[in-house]
Order: sequence, then C-alpha cells, then structure tokens
Amino acid sequence: MNETTADPEKPAAQDAPKQAGRQLPPFSPGRFQHELAFDGLLRTGAGVSLFAAFFTLLSFGGGSSVVAAALAIAIVVGWIVLSALGAKVAQALPGVTALLENNAAVGESTLAELLSKRALPRGLRLMLFHRLAMLRHRQQNFVESSAIAQTLLTTPRPGPAAANRAHLLLMLAEARLELRDAAGAWLALVELARTPLGLTEALQRMALNTRYALLVNQPAYALAGFEQKMSLSELMPAPQCGAFHAMLAAAAKRVDRDDWFEQIWPRVELLCSEEEIAHMHESRLISG
Repeated sequence: MNETTADPEKPAAQDAPKQAGRQLPPFSPGRFQHELAFDGLLRTGAGVSLFAAFFTLLSFGGGSSVVAAALAIAIVVGWIVLSALGAKVAQALPGVTALLENNAAVGESTLAELLSKRALPRGLRLMLFHRLAMLRHRQQNFVESSAIAQTLLTTPRPGPAAANRAHLLLMLAEARLELRDAAGAWLALVELARTPLGLTEALQRMALNTRYALLVNQPAYALAGFEQKMSLSELMPAPQCGAFHAMLAAAAKRVDRDDWFEQIWPRVELLCSEEEIAHMHESRLISG
C-alpha cells in the first residue's frame, strides 16, 4: 500500500498550495456507473473511428479526398493522445498513493484531478476509486469507504483492479465493524475466507474476525486457537499487535479466564499508551 517513490511525489508536493483546496464530492454509485459508461462510450467511439480511419488511409490515392485523409490522420493522432493520457494517469498512481499516506489534502486534490479525466481505461478508473476508498477510510469516513468498497467489489470486469480485491474486502469488513454493522461485517469476512491472502492480509483478517466475535458477544469464538493466535500476533506491527492483545484480553475477561487475562494485559500496557487504551474503550473496540 505504501508505494512510495520520490519522483511522482515531488511535483505533487510543489503544487500543494494551489491543489490543497480541491475536494471530491460525496461518493454516488449512480455517478460512478455513469462515469464508467461514459468512459466506455468515448473509448468505443474512438476505437470505431480509428478503425474507419485505418481503411480511409488505406484507400488514400489520387482520387481520394485530401480532407478525408487529413481527418483520418487526425483521428489516429487523437487515439494516440487518448492512450498517452491513460498512460500518464497510470504513471501518477503510485505518487497519489504516497500522497494519500502523507498529505491527505494534497492527495485528494491530485486524485480529484485524475478522476476528472475522461475516456480512461475501465480498470484504471476502478483503481483510482480504490484510492478514494483508502482516503475516506483514513479520514474515518467509514460510511463512504464502505460504500465505495462494496461498489467496486460488485462491479463486473475489474481488469487489473481485481488485484485489489483482498484489500477492498479487508477495508469493507473494518468499516462495517466501525459502523457496528454485524451482518455486513460477517458477509465481508465470509468473502475474505474464500479469498487467497498473503501473510499480512491473513493477520489482518484474524484481527477482524476477533473483533467481529466481540461485537456479536462471542468471546469464546474470539479465544479459539488462543495459543496459535498469540504466536501469530507477534508478527504484527506493534500498534496492531497491542490492539489485538487488548481484544483477546477483553474476551478472556468476559469468559472469566483471569489466567489468560493476566498473561495478556501486561503486553497491552507495554505496546499501547494510556491514550491508545482509552481510545479503544471509547471506540468500544474492547468493551460493550
């Protein structure tokens, strides 16, 4: 997710003062489908025109119209420009991803500029909306990140954007847990169980499954495979490891396993600050 490269970031950072004010409107599934359809219409029209231009150029001769030949050449040039635009947007994608991590305001402005382009390849527009879902998730706008993720996951013919499926499901499950939507979170977790995951993604799924178990008041399920979960949690980054231990501690408390609680809680205090523990209580991650 942190595809940080120095070159794409630099121009975006230099343009920060003039870009930082631009924001994207609230996500609308209807507008999203309209943009996909409009892109497809433009690209289909350009393709048909290119095909016609090709035969016009083949028939160019003494009796052919110079205007027709010039028009055909213009269409070919237009297609080249269209292809170059898509390539330019694709090249900007890693830089946008880095900006969303480091400067959300400038990142959103840059993303808005890229999304305003027309006749983009379908998969490329889907990847831009994936970045929008990431941005809204980081902004804790879970209603919108959930809506975007759900829409992308149910959009046919994702093309290269299909590689984002696991990340979208993880984001969707977390957003629905934040919204305390147990049914929606369960559906996302079921799909995750059917999706091939890397180690990092599998650890995230384990944490989300545990959080879901606490949400639906099934602490025994959260503690199933306790020893294995404790071992796997050591592979998590410190903040996520601390939060996961806190969830296991909360589950142990609910089933009166004081021995497990006393084993886990010192790790929570070691890995998490008092403010982070208080926030977990306030957000009901480890209570109620």
